[in-house]
Amino acid sequence: MTEQGTGRITVLIVDDDLYVRESLSDFLAAAPDIRVLDTCADGAVAVARVRESAPDVVLMDIHMPIMDGAQATRLIMQIDPAVRVLALSSFGDDEAVADMLESGAAGFLIKTTRPHVLVDAIRSAHNGLTIVPSETLRRWTPGTNRRPAIALTERELRVLHLLADGLNNRQIGAAMFLSGSTVKSHLSDLMRKLDARTRTGVVSRAHELGLLTPREPPGKP
Repeated sequence: MTEQGTGRITVLIVDDDLYVRESLSDFLAAAPDIRVLDTCADGAVAVARVRESAPDVVLMDIHMPIMDGAQATRLIMQIDPAVRVLALSSFGDDEAVADMLESGAAGFLIKTTRPHVLVDAIRSAHNGLTIVPSETLRRWTPGTNRRPAIALTERELRVLHLLADGLNNRQIGAAMFLSGSTVKSHLSDLMRKLDARTRTGVVSRAHELGLLTPREPPGKP
């Protein structure tokens, strides 16, 4: 959590490359409002560190031994959904990045990101923004075969469409054979992923992102 009395953003760095961990630590050491709590080399250790120290932001490598970034992110979201995970990716690794976003990551950074951009991204993520590099946004545009910057699970998309149809939680649960608590959990995930505070905001944001595409009528071949 943000250090009381200092206002500094606390960061955990997770990467199986020692050079990357040390370089990132050095970059962030120059930022007066950021403090690196710890570094580790695999996702399993990262999950344990989050449980112990509750950092504000986790810089998470995607491809690691023992436990990869997506699995670690899912576990971290279960421990503390307030933690903001930023994936560290290679250029063009879109499928793996989409998996990270679907797992709950707040965005991602290319590993060649300049130090000042890295610092700004951490601050923005901590303030609730979704971080997607501009070059990736240009590739993930309508009409391409790329997955959207904000990836939702099939069940979340179904909840989203029912929400857009005006159904309440009870009606959504009945339509999907889900309990009320499960529907609430999916709505909470949608609000977090779409950076919206209300049900209406979720639907509005989904329309902006092109997530609410027209659906075929039931029974249509």
